[in-house]
Amino acid sequence: MNISIPKEVERALNILQNNNFEAYIVGGCVRDSIMGKLPSDWDITSSAKPEEIIKCFKGYKTIETGLKHGTITVIIGKMPIEITTYRIDGEYTDNRRPDEVFFTSDISFDLKRRDFTINALAYNEKGIIDLYGGMADIKNKIIKCVGDPNERFEEDGLRILRALRFASVLEFRIEKNTAYSIYKNKHLLKNISRERINIELNKLIMGNNFHQVINSYRDVVEVFLPEIAVLSKEDLKYRLNSMKRLNSLSLRLTLLLHGIEFPDKILTNLKYDNRTIKTVKLLSENIDGKIFPESVNIKRWLNKIGHTNLKMLIKIKSALFQEEKENLLQSEIIMNKIIETNQCYSLKTLAVSGNDLIEAGIPKGKNIGIVLNDLLNKVIEGKLENEKESLMNYVCSGL
Repeated sequence: MNISIPKEVERALNILQNNNFEAYIVGGCVRDSIMGKLPSDWDITSSAKPEEIIKCFKGYKTIETGLKHGTITVIIGKMPIEITTYRIDGEYTDNRRPDEVFFTSDISFDLKRRDFTINALAYNEKGIIDLYGGMADIKNKIIKCVGDPNERFEEDGLRILRALRFASVLEFRIEKNTAYSIYKNKHLLKNISRERINIELNKLIMGNNFHQVINSYRDVVEVFLPEIAVLSKEDLKYRLNSMKRLNSLSLRLTLLLHGIEFPDKILTNLKYDNRTIKTVKLLSENIDGKIFPESVNIKRWLNKIGHTNLKMLIKIKSALFQEEKENLLQSEIIMNKIIETNQCYSLKTLAVSGNDLIEAGIPKGKNIGIVLNDLLNKVIEGKLENEKESLMNYVCSGL
């Protein structure tokens, strides 16, 4: 089998091989290439030691990414390429990273330490090295640990979540011994940083098979997301199926956490960014609000949460409440027309300002806000035109 390798990666392989070192592309880039996907990263493994890698690429910019673990990043063209020395991992005392690594000249030891068979593949122009049946597992769509799954998960607890992520993104099933070990060792996820869990969880949720994976491995997800334990089996299944109709992370998170207390605290604990937290909180708070296909109602919604948030809220409600879908579609059409024709729905779009009212003789203070909101309500309800002269005439008539 021939894999098409970028010229920059080909150059790196050639440089190492011309200096009498073995070199292969390895891991996810091999897996993705076999599956006909475009790899996002290209990693190289080599018999060259870190200092030898630096010497081989003395004419290129190199970054000592993880010298302790044998990884050097080389910049070729503008492409960063990670090159890692064949290694044997020492003891893992934190269930995340080896305390030390030992370099080796035998690639079989390097492939033996990897997480799953589909990631334990290496390739160069001589062909593919497949010591653990990774090619067959790709063909049969199976996630299976290299060697003893208990050992792999005890080494790095994050691999438990990575297995679920791969099952979701690649739409593979998890082999029974690996699945059993996931349940047995799920407590190890408590030792993993929330930042790392965040990254894997996001990929899992955005995978095509997320609904089946979360449904099947609910107990595992509850280790780091215990709040979903309050959901009944039927409720969780309904939410997950509804989430399939949405294509953004914020929207899927909102649907998953809808009705659960303090979604903002849950997401803060999982190290989400402030924008995502605020969006999910706002949408969760308004998900049960009624949206009617009437101009006045839509303008009030626009005034309350803004255009972008209302678009997202309509999408979520359409996914969750199928019986409201037609009304929500009409509401979206009305919303778009309001925006396209610059109709007034907020104080920002009102034709008069606080300064205009002060100049007309209204004292500064809370009265200004009361009058402005009264004007806005009358404009929204169609009782006044959003024109400065008309609005000021109305104000002055009451003085």
